[in-house]
Amino acid sequence: MDKFFDTVLEGCFRVARDRDNPLRGNFVASGLREAIGHVLHSLAPDEAVRACVWFVQAKDTKTVTRQQRASYIVKAGLPDDFVSDTLRIDVRDYTDPVIEVMDGLNKATHVRAETILSKGRKIRVMIQDVLLGLDQLLQAAVENREAITHAVADVMQEAVFDKLISETIDELDELSTHTTVDGHNINSVSVTKLDSHEISYRVEGEVEVELQYGSSSDIRNDIGLVQDDSYPYVVTVTCAVARPMAIRADNLNISVDNRSFYE
Repeated sequence: MDKFFDTVLEGCFRVARDRDNPLRGNFVASGLREAIGHVLHSLAPDEAVRACVWFVQAKDTKTVTRQQRASYIVKAGLPDDFVSDTLRIDVRDYTDPVIEVMDGLNKATHVRAETILSKGRKIRVMIQDVLLGLDQLLQAAVENREAITHAVADVMQEAVFDKLISETIDELDELSTHTTVDGHNINSVSVTKLDSHEISYRVEGEVEVELQYGSSSDIRNDIGLVQDDSYPYVVTVTCAVARPMAIRADNLNISVDNRSFYE
C-alpha cells in the first residue's frame, strides 16, 4: 500500500536483472537502503520515537538511530520491562537483522574496488536478506500486539464484568422488568491503536443475562416469568501506553447488541 516503496523495489529488481551493468549490485544496494530507510522513517517518525518513555538520546548522534526506529515499530511506546518481563519478547531479536543488512547495504553503496557487486547469486542473496529482515520486523510488530492481548485477557475479563454489573446498560435494562447480568464471555481482544502515548483495545464478547418479567412476588405467585438469554457486545477502551494493564471499568465504553430480542 506504499507506492514509493513499490516503485523503489521495482527499480531495484530491474537493475538487478541488467547483466550488462557491472555495478548493478551496488545500485541495487543503494535502492534497497532508501527503501528500508523510507519504511523506518514512515513507521517510526522522530517525534513519535522521542516521545516514548524508553527513549534515550544516543551519545554519538543528535538524531534518532535506526535501532530506535526499528524498536518503535515493534513495541511503540511500551515500557521496556513490560515487553521483556510480561510479553517475554526480546526486541533486538527482530531489530538486529534489519540493522545488520542496513550496514551491509551502506558498505555496498560506497563503491570501492573491493565492494563491487555484480554476481547474480550474491545480489539475490542480498535482496533476500533485506526483504526477509524487513518482513521479520513487521511480523514482530503484529506478534507483539497479539502478545499484549493475551497478557491483558484476565484484567479485561474482570474490568468488563465490573462494568456490566456496576452500571445500568440501557440495551439490557429495556428488555425486562429486572435484568440481571449472570456473566460474560470474551471472544476476542485486539489492539486497535499503539503509539508513543496511548494503547487502545477492542473487545468482542457475549453477556449472559436473566430477564425477569413482573415483580418477585409475581414470580412466586406464578404470574411472572424468568428466562435466560445472551447478547453480543463490543467494548473499547484507551489507556496510557506506559501502563498498558491499567484497565478500569469506568473507562470502558460498552455497546450491547440486543436486536435479536426483537426479531
